[in-house]
Amino acid sequence: MKRYLRFNWMVFAIALMSSVTVGLVNATIDPYGVIGTPKIRRFNDLKPRQFSNVRLFKAADIIRLKPEVVLLGSSRTDLGLDPAHPAFSKAQSVYNLGLVGPNMYEVRRYFEHALANQPNLKQVVIGIDFFMFNRYNKNAPDFVDNRLGKHFYKLKDLLAITLSSMALNASLETIEASFQLDAFYLYAANGMRYVYGGKVKEPVKVQFEQSISEYLNSAEYYKQFQLSQAYLADFRTLVEICKARNIDLKVFISPSHATQFEAIRVAGHWSKFEDWKREVVKITPVWDFSGYNTITTEPIHNGMKYYWDNSHYTKKVGDLVLNRMLGYREEEVPDDFGVLLIPETIESYLDQVIAKRKVWIAKSPQAIAFVETLALKAPQSASKQPQ
Repeated sequence: MKRYLRFNWMVFAIALMSSVTVGLVNATIDPYGVIGTPKIRRFNDLKPRQFSNVRLFKAADIIRLKPEVVLLGSSRTDLGLDPAHPAFSKAQSVYNLGLVGPNMYEVRRYFEHALANQPNLKQVVIGIDFFMFNRYNKNAPDFVDNRLGKHFYKLKDLLAITLSSMALNASLETIEASFQLDAFYLYAANGMRYVYGGKVKEPVKVQFEQSISEYLNSAEYYKQFQLSQAYLADFRTLVEICKARNIDLKVFISPSHATQFEAIRVAGHWSKFEDWKREVVKITPVWDFSGYNTITTEPIHNGMKYYWDNSHYTKKVGDLVLNRMLGYREEEVPDDFGVLLIPETIESYLDQVIAKRKVWIAKSPQAIAFVETLALKAPQSASKQPQ
C-alpha cells in the first residue's frame, strides 16, 4: 500500500511541477498579451497569436486600461483607425476596440464592456459595415458573452492562457517569431493592428482577389443577406446609451475600396445596401465614406497608398476619416471624401452615389470585369445593376 501511495504522490508531484512549469513559461511569454508581462526584444515582443484571439485580449485590455475614448467596429477599424491620432491628444487614454468579422451585437457588448470598466467614457467612434447587420452573421466562435461587463478576468480564461497546451504552443510560436523577426499581423499596446514591416504577403491584386472571393462565398458576408432587425436594435441601443450619458458619438460607414461595393452589387444586394443606409440614418446621423470617391477609387496596383485589399484601408485613410469627423486639418481631406447623412438628405445622396458610379465604371471597366469574373465563380451570386 505504501508503495502505491508513494507512486501516486510521485505522479502528482510530477504533474504539479509540469503544470507550474507550463504556467510560468506561458505567463512569462504572455503570447496573447493578456497578462501584461513586459516585452523583451527578440524573445516575446512579437505576438502573432493575438490576431486569432482578438476578442480575448481586447476584453482584458479594457479591464486594465479603462480608456476614456474607444474606437469600435470591424477589422477595418481594427487595422485603420489610430488611437494616437492628434485629434485625441486631450484624452487620457484611447483604445482601438475593433474586432475581426463581428456582428452588431458583438460590437454593442464590447461597448458595454468598455462602459462598465470606464463609467466616465467620453467619446465613441464607430465604423459600421453592411455585413455587421446581416442576420446570417452569427457570433464568432471566440466570442464569450459572460467574459464582458466584468472588472476581472474569468478563471477559465486565466487557466486557458497559462496552463493549456494551446497556450504553450502559442508561447513557442511567439518565441520563434520574436527571435526570427518574422510576423505579419501584430497589435500595438493601444489595440491597433498593424502589418509588421508594412509589407503584404501577396501581390495586391491577389490580396484583392482573395478578399472579394471570401465576401462573395461566405454566408456571413454577401453569399446571402437579410437585414437583421435585432442588429439594428443593438445599434439603436448603443446610440441611445451614448445620448443618455452625454458620450460624444461619431458614426461612419467604412471607406472600403470601390470594388467592395461592386461585390455587393454582383451579389444582388444593392437595394438592401441602400435600405440599410436608410435604416441607420433614421437612428443617428452617419458619416458615409463609402461609395465612389477620390480615395475609394484608387487604381489597383502594387504599392497602393490607401488599401491593403479591397476591404481594409490603411492608416493614411483612417487619419483622413478622423480628420473629417473630428474637425482636424480638414483641408487635408479630399472634398468628396465623407458626407454627413441625415434623413432629409439620404435619398438625394443615394442618387449621387449611382451617378458617381457611372462616372467611375466609364473610367475603370477593368475593375468591374475583375469583380464580375470572381462573381461567376461564386455559387448563388446574381448580378444586379443599380438603376
